[in-house]
Amino acid sequence: MAALDQPAYIYDLDDIALRFHAMNNAFAGARHTIHYAMKANSNAAILRHLCALGAGVDTVSGGEIARALAAGVPADRIIFSGVAKTHQEIQRALTARIKQINVESPQELLRIADIARQLGMVANVAFRLNPNVNPKTHPYITTGFRDNKFGMDESFMPELSGILADSSKFLRLRGLTMHIGSLLFDLEVFREAIEKVIAVHDTFKAQGHALDRLDIGGGLGVDYDNADTAREFELIAEYGRMVIQATRGLDVELLTEPGRVLVARAGVLVGRVQYIKATAQKTFAILDTGMHHLIRPALYGATHRILPLIQGTGQQIMYDIVGPICESSDFLAKGVSLPQLKQGDCIAIADAGAYGFAMASQYNSHELPAEIMVAAGRVLVCE
Repeated sequence: MAALDQPAYIYDLDDIALRFHAMNNAFAGARHTIHYAMKANSNAAILRHLCALGAGVDTVSGGEIARALAAGVPADRIIFSGVAKTHQEIQRALTARIKQINVESPQELLRIADIARQLGMVANVAFRLNPNVNPKTHPYITTGFRDNKFGMDESFMPELSGILADSSKFLRLRGLTMHIGSLLFDLEVFREAIEKVIAVHDTFKAQGHALDRLDIGGGLGVDYDNADTAREFELIAEYGRMVIQATRGLDVELLTEPGRVLVARAGVLVGRVQYIKATAQKTFAILDTGMHHLIRPALYGATHRILPLIQGTGQQIMYDIVGPICESSDFLAKGVSLPQLKQGDCIAIADAGAYGFAMASQYNSHELPAEIMVAAGRVLVCE
């Protein structure tokens, strides 16, 4: 395949559909909408695929909104999150008539009200709460703890209520939202956060706001160290049951924002060995792909399984899998035992469907990798 003359991400659309259906089934019986967190992977073919299955999207920039609309996602299935929304981004979101804007601060709410006033529109908003729970994950992907920049605690509520009162002709509070972090497995932390958000929901309801949505965010994890995915599907089912039980009695549409759990397992990054270099300390397999295409190992110390696309010889050698970038942090794995490799061999980096291409760069003026879609064993799209 010509595309594999260069590094390439390969995505299995069937796997994405399987996980979407699992999440949808987990919330069966509840009024709900799945809004895919497209920051995980904003490939247009994946967006079209999920949209056809009935998903909406959660966006965090004006660029993502434009990309979602171009992929055919209806505006009324688009949520706009993010902590630093510009005047232009808010104006475009309102003009497009998206589903709601998730508000991160009183100043942002004032800006939304001012722009809605200028446009002669009513803005549908939800307040993002910071429930101050410890999600027990990597500190770089914690978003609902007191030290994080995201969301607002209860001390902001009087000011927010005042802004709503002053701009009642241009703002409509539709609900509350939360997102406490990524790579989460402890459902009790989710439950604690939801209960705190519901308490604030009840306060706003008592003030006369007709809240009809509750956005519980995303963050369910995948086990990058393990190829067995059965536990992840069990976790999805348990998650849905927990949320339905925790929100019983609320007359709201439940919004969820899964990202990683839908697409991480569906993608691999394939590169080719350029050189094998053995020193007195280590043996390096030097690839044509690296941190510029998959930054998670360098940024988070993340683990990805390494799959040599060769027939094993029986002899195992310990390798550091590194890339072409002029940085010592340019590695994909360290100290992995693999069959003996040679120049020209292909290697797949597993579970790279989330936060892979979406965070890729052209550092050192390298080209971006190709993206290839497969379904039912056939190549559908090659970009």
